[in-house]
Amino acid sequence: MYCTGCGQQLVPGARVCPRCGRPAGVAPFPVVYNRVHRHLQTLSVLWLVYAGWTVLQGLIALSIIGGMFSGWGMYGHRHILVWPFWGYHMPWMMPVIGFVLGLRVVLGLATGIALMQRKPWARVLAIVAAVLTLIKPITGTLLAIYTLWVLAPRLSGQEWEQMMRPGYPPMQM
Repeated sequence: MYCTGCGQQLVPGARVCPRCGRPAGVAPFPVVYNRVHRHLQTLSVLWLVYAGWTVLQGLIALSIIGGMFSGWGMYGHRHILVWPFWGYHMPWMMPVIGFVLGLRVVLGLATGIALMQRKPWARVLAIVAAVLTLIKPITGTLLAIYTLWVLAPRLSGQEWEQMMRPGYPPMQM
């Protein structure tokens, strides 16, 4: 029999290792990476990338919509076919769109950072963010389905609680 701490061969019947003092027969804490732990880093990075993607989409959309509603058209003249009603009668539309996009970016960043740091409330935030993101076609829907697949099942909640215990190894960066 050998010591589980230092590898020293133990005398039969020894209660402690003569080299390191570790009790004989005590195995180290087994590290079992569960499904949530294996997908957590990928999930957190994807939420951060999604927040960046939302910024890019927002900048493109706001520039196009702003141009359409401000009379941008052929040769800088007001174009009659560009829905002039919105630009003149709804000046609040652009700030509202910008505010909603800003909230989506903040939610994505908060979710990604909280998952990466393994905050105790990050699982609930990620599930709420995934449900809110389900209706965003393609990228949002895919990310939401992946998030719900990883974090929503009851077994995932138990695995999350296990990861919150002291002594559980951190994520590999």
